[in-house]
Amino acid sequence: MILERIKKTFEFQRRSVHGPVPLWGVLNGIFILYPLVFLPFWGLGLGLEVLKNPSLYKFLVIAGIVTWILNLVFLLDLKRGVLTSFGSYLMYLTGHVYAIVVFSSLSGDHNFIGLKLSLPLIYALVIIIVMSCLVDLDSEEIISAKAIRNVYNFVMGPPLILSLCCVFLGMLGHEYFWGWGMSFLFMTMGPYLYRTWFYIIYAYQHRNDVEETTPIKHIEVSSDMIQDKEFDRDRFRKEKKHD
Repeated sequence: MILERIKKTFEFQRRSVHGPVPLWGVLNGIFILYPLVFLPFWGLGLGLEVLKNPSLYKFLVIAGIVTWILNLVFLLDLKRGVLTSFGSYLMYLTGHVYAIVVFSSLSGDHNFIGLKLSLPLIYALVIIIVMSCLVDLDSEEIISAKAIRNVYNFVMGPPLILSLCCVFLGMLGHEYFWGWGMSFLFMTMGPYLYRTWFYIIYAYQHRNDVEETTPIKHIEVSSDMIQDKEFDRDRFRKEKKHD
């Protein structure tokens, strides 16, 4: 029964997916958001300052460079969207690590890094459990619109409001709250740990639906096929007289 409810929950979320990861999301991730969190982590050495583990820091730097280069290569698959969707997932996985570490460094709070990094996973599990409890196995709707509104208001709303409050306090000069503010923000994006796979699977299942442009074929006509035709002069004269 529990597995059936979880399966229905995934089916409900899959219904809202009608294509691969959008182009604007892919390009924003590659050229704006990902460099924005990775470059301070690597270039300013903020990652090493927080992690205090040279081996782990070096591994994350290499992973970030490889992820960014792969996403540039994946742009060649932009029409189908399979590889670009997968690349976006890789950027999300590594990017949230860089962002949380960087803002924790800026805030001066290097504590609870493991907890902050685990919040998206914990929140994703909470969302799955809550939505599974709201599933109606006998209804084609699976989860009612009212139940979904309650999830948004009482499950997703509080962490988002808390995140905005922490970010606001950080902007006022209380730098300590920057780290927790970004941690709570990325926590609300936790469902994309599994939801992004719906975009990848959709793109893969419809990879052959992309219309291939067929080149224009030039029809060669031999000179033998073109023949001069003589008019029927008598018939032409009769028709002229008749007019």
